[in-house]
Amino acid sequence: MSIELRDLQVGYRASATGRHTVLGPVNAEIKSAEMVGIIGRNGIGKSTLLRTIAGLQPCISGLVLIHGVPNHNISLREMAKTVSFVSTEPVHAFQIGVNEMIAMGRFPYTGWLGKLEISDRKAIHKAIELTGISHLLSKSIHELSDGERQKVMIARALAQDTPVIILDEPTAFLDLPARYEILRILNDLSVIGGKTILFSTHDLSLAMDVADKLWLLADNNIFQGAPEDLLISKVFRKLFLNSPAEFDPKTSTFRFSRYLNREVEIRGDKRYMVLTRKAMERIGFRATNGGSEVIIDVAENEGKPLWHLQYKDNKMNCWSIYELASQLKNYSSNK
Repeated sequence: MSIELRDLQVGYRASATGRHTVLGPVNAEIKSAEMVGIIGRNGIGKSTLLRTIAGLQPCISGLVLIHGVPNHNISLREMAKTVSFVSTEPVHAFQIGVNEMIAMGRFPYTGWLGKLEISDRKAIHKAIELTGISHLLSKSIHELSDGERQKVMIARALAQDTPVIILDEPTAFLDLPARYEILRILNDLSVIGGKTILFSTHDLSLAMDVADKLWLLADNNIFQGAPEDLLISKVFRKLFLNSPAEFDPKTSTFRFSRYLNREVEIRGDKRYMVLTRKAMERIGFRATNGGSEVIIDVAENEGKPLWHLQYKDNKMNCWSIYELASQLKNYSSNK
């Protein structure tokens, strides 16, 4: 199911007589079964935009079209069958059990007091399996960690079984393995299940791994395209203006902007060269293709990596990157 933004302005009521515009006017689109990630700095309007698209708050001006229909013309019940929304806002229904919370995702089909049919129970069971939270079913919401609670809310959205799923920071509070697992689930729902997924995130590396398209919010606009297109156009630089961080296009990861005042030549087994180069940059060494008085040769010795370090008249073997870095720190301090 497609989503289109036409000259959309989003914001919130700033007083009894006026509204404050956060973003827009903007134009953007999501095709059916696409997975789109929203990225941008704090306060840029990501959450406000998502809530507006989901119909949870009115827009300032313009249109949100869901499959060609303005979202304000869709009834609340039909909207609940079309779009499910996962927020990062805290859940206050602490005494509700996990199973009951997930079952609430079926309310568009049963009503708040309706009886669960076989189809409802199947949808709930599938959502529990997909998110891997069967071990939490005996608990109440207030007994869960932040990460566990986030998974339960995602399961509720999956039980709602809508063609469009909108998620505000779905990987917030989750540890790294859980982040990958949640985004894998969402990616499968898009690729295999044909669902349209829109999510916001601060984890650019993860978004680039799974998203068909990114919406980068900057300069009161939406820059959209495949992650690689935005990389080629260098639009990612807008995220790091006046920031101590930068985006490394070679590794698609964030890193600190570093002052590299030493040079090192790294040679040998390519399997270990990237990690070695990263460690050397962390302590102020820039990798060169030659001409440096510091040379590192990396190879395997009896199935383990071995770094042979040379500088001036010193030669030594190091059996870990930590040992290698420690030796070069001593070298730098004695310069």
